[in-house]
Amino acid sequence: MISYCTQVLWMKKMMKDLGIQINAPISVMCDNINTINISKNLVMHSRSKHIAIRYHFLKENVAKGEVKLEFVPTTKQVANFFTKSLPKEVFEYLHKKLGVVTLPKH
Repeated sequence: MISYCTQVLWMKKMMKDLGIQINAPISVMCDNINTINISKNLVMHSRSKHIAIRYHFLKENVAKGEVKLEFVPTTKQVANFFTKSLPKEVFEYLHKKLGVVTLPKH
């Protein structure tokens, strides 16, 4: 999530350098409810103080309105198609969702 957020912010800066201003927060789809909750809670709790400083980067950018985390269930997280071994039903669902087609054999 940290890596993705960094890439999104870099792209946003590149767009600004090209003269395209993006003022709205960029939506980032996440399947981890705890990550979303911690990013929205601006108060440091004893349960979250063990989290490494680099993870607070995400929290700070949510607070600044640069990014917005949105929950997407794991089974509907399209990126999982590329990163995880999936059950056949989930694989086929995401395969169709991405618009991937099977070419006929010649």
